[in-house]
Amino acid sequence: MARRTIWLVGMMGAGKSAVGRALARRLGRPFYDADAEVEARSGLRVAELFAREGEAGFRRREREAIEALAGRPAVVALGGGAVAQPGARERLAASGRLVWLRARPETLLERVGEAEERPLLAGLGAEARLARLRELLAAREPHYAAADLALETDGREVEALAAELAAWLRPELGRPAAAGRRRGGRGAAADGEGGTAIRERSVPVALGERSYDVRIGWGTLGGLGAAVAELRPSRALLVSVPPVDRRYGAAALRSLRGAGLRAARSVVPDGDRTKNLGQVAKLYEAFLDAGADRSSVVVALGGGMVGDLAGFAAATLLRGMRFVQVPTTLLAMIDSSVGGKTGVNLRRGKNLVGAFHQPSLVWVDASLLRSLPRRVLAAGMAEVIKHGAIRDAGLFERLERDLERVMSLEEPELVLEVLERAVAVKTVVVAADEREAGVRVLLNFGHTLGHAIEALRGYRGVLHGEAVAMGMVFAARRSEALGLAPEGTAERLAALLRRAGLPSERPPFPRRAYLAALRVDKKRQDARIRFVVLKGIGEADTLPLLPEEILPPEGGGRRAPRR
Repeated sequence: MARRTIWLVGMMGAGKSAVGRALARRLGRPFYDADAEVEARSGLRVAELFAREGEAGFRRREREAIEALAGRPAVVALGGGAVAQPGARERLAASGRLVWLRARPETLLERVGEAEERPLLAGLGAEARLARLRELLAAREPHYAAADLALETDGREVEALAAELAAWLRPELGRPAAAGRRRGGRGAAADGEGGTAIRERSVPVALGERSYDVRIGWGTLGGLGAAVAELRPSRALLVSVPPVDRRYGAAALRSLRGAGLRAARSVVPDGDRTKNLGQVAKLYEAFLDAGADRSSVVVALGGGMVGDLAGFAAATLLRGMRFVQVPTTLLAMIDSSVGGKTGVNLRRGKNLVGAFHQPSLVWVDASLLRSLPRRVLAAGMAEVIKHGAIRDAGLFERLERDLERVMSLEEPELVLEVLERAVAVKTVVVAADEREAGVRVLLNFGHTLGHAIEALRGYRGVLHGEAVAMGMVFAARRSEALGLAPEGTAERLAALLRRAGLPSERPPFPRRAYLAALRVDKKRQDARIRFVVLKGIGEADTLPLLPEEILPPEGGGRRAPRR
C-alpha cells in the first residue's frame, strides 16, 4: 500500500478537494485534483472542453489523466462521474483505495452555488439544479457504494474528516504520523538545536472554489517547491527584493527547480515606494520574457510590499494568474499574505489601485523571523496585537503574559501557536467577508490614522506596523472619548505596544495635514469614513465619521455621533 493511490470519489460539492488536501498534508503525500490535471494537460477549462468536445471527449481526457496518476503515492480527488465510467471502478481499485465522501443533495446544492463552471448544472435554476443532482446521485450511487470506505461530510469540519481518514489508512501505510509530526518531512520541521519535531499547522481560508491553506511551519522553506508543484503550474515566477533574495532567494529557487518546476526569478527594489504602477509594468515584461502563461504561478518571497506588488501583477497580467505567498516578515505572515488584497500606491495615497486576488497557497516558515531586525519584528507584532484587540481577547491576554518570550523566537512551538491564532482571526474574517463589504473592515483598526501618517511621511522613516501602532492607540482613545470603550482600554493597548518596542504617540503634523490625508481614505463612503473603534479588548465596531469627527480640535469630540 505504501505506493498506492488514495482515490476520493463522490458528487460535486461533497468536499473531495478540501478533504483531499487536508488528508495529503497529514499523510505527507502530494494532492492532485483530476479535473485540474485535465485542464493542465489540455490548456482548457472543463466547461470549455464540454463545449468543444462534449462529455465523451472530456471523459477520454479524464481517463488519460487518471491513468497518469494511478499507482502514485498520492491523494487524488476525482470528478463526480469518473468512477461511473465503464471499467473505471476496477482500474481504480487495482491501484489504490477508494473513499466515498457523501452529502445530501441539499448540501451539495448549497456548496456548488450557481455552478456556472459545472457543465452538468450550468444554466439551470435552483430547483432544476437540485433535481439534476438527485438524478446524478441516483445513477452514480451504485458505483460509489463499492468504495472501501464511505464518510458523511454533512455538518463536519474538513480537518476532522481528514483525521478520521488518516487514522483508517495508517495501519496500511505503516509508521503513524500525526498531523505534521514526521521528522524532516513536509509536515514537520526539526528544531535545529534539539532535533525535536515541530508540528506544522494549517489554517484553511474557506472561500469555496477559491479556498486555500495557510501552512505554518518551522524550517520548512525547503518544502516550498513540492507544495507549489501540487498546483501543477507550467512554470514558477519568483519575485523578491534584494535583502530577502540574498538570504533566501537561492534556496527558494533551488526548492522550486528541485520539484521539477521551470522557475525564473525577478528582484525588485526594496521599500514601499517601489509599490507603483511603473514597477508593475516592469514585472509584466519580466514575466513575459520568462514565458509566462495563464497556468504559470507567481511566487512572492518577501514582506507585505512584495506580496502586494507581485500579487497585483499576477491578478492583472493575462487577465489573472495564480500566485503563492511566501511571507518573510511577521506582518506579512499573519496579515498581508492572507485574504487576497493586492495593490500599489499612488502619490495621493496608499493602495489606491488594487484588486482582490486570492493566493493559491500561503507558505509560512516562521524560522525566517530569526533574520529580521528587531524593529521589523516589532512592526509585525503590531498586527498580532491588533488581531487580539479586535477579535481575540485570549490572544491579547496571552501576549500580555508572554510577549517577550514570543519575540525572543527561542520557543518555536510558542511562536507557531501565536501565529496560528493570529492567522485564524484573519482567515475567519476573510471567509465571512472576502471583499470588505462588512466585518472585514474591522481589520483596518488603527489603519485610518496609520495610513495618514505613512502618507504624510512620504512612506519614509516609518514602518507600516509602527504607523498602525500609533493609529490603534489613537483609535482606542477616541473610542473611550466617544463613550464606547471602558476607561483604561487605550492605556492597556498602549502599554503592550510599548513593550514590543512600538511608538504610541502620533507625529505632530498640523491637524489640517491629517485631515487632508484622511479625505483620501479607501474606506470613505461619500464624505464619511468607516472608522474602526473598540468596545473593549477583543471587540471592535465601526462608526461612519467625518474626518473632522475622527480628529476633532483639541478638547472636542467627546459626544458619540449618530450612526
